[in-house]
Amino acid sequence: MRFLLQRSDGESVSLMPILVAVVLVLLAALGTWTVVSAKSGARSAGGDGKPQKTYASLPTMTFTLGGSDARLVDIRVLLEIEPTGDPNPAAAFVPRIADQMADRLRQIEPSQLSGAEGANLIKSTVASVMKREARAIRVREVLLERMVVR
Repeated sequence: MRFLLQRSDGESVSLMPILVAVVLVLLAALGTWTVVSAKSGARSAGGDGKPQKTYASLPTMTFTLGGSDARLVDIRVLLEIEPTGDPNPAAAFVPRIADQMADRLRQIEPSQLSGAEGANLIKSTVASVMKREARAIRVREVLLERMVVR
């Protein structure tokens, strides 16, 4: 089967590029429709489709940093955790967390807490302490609400 069109001047023109373009546009429209219908079906079946975020807050804690000038750091942390039935599951572990954080922060110099690297150091320290001391709580992310070095 040949897809040719005879123009008025007698020249033959192939219609194949036009047919390929039409088929590609139809396939793209079909794919878009499939994605949109799947998303709207998932929303109606399961709510908004996003997992719920659960947070546990730790109280403001003050620690002594290492070094010769004995500086202090105030930290307030919010933990994004796996959903549990308890509204603040970390409350029972606060004394153990504070004790381990005090030990770890005595090894940190105040100069290490400047900038984004300092915030990341505190976050990783809190995450490792939580992993060790509160194994029942699965921490997704550590959020610093407040960090003041004085």
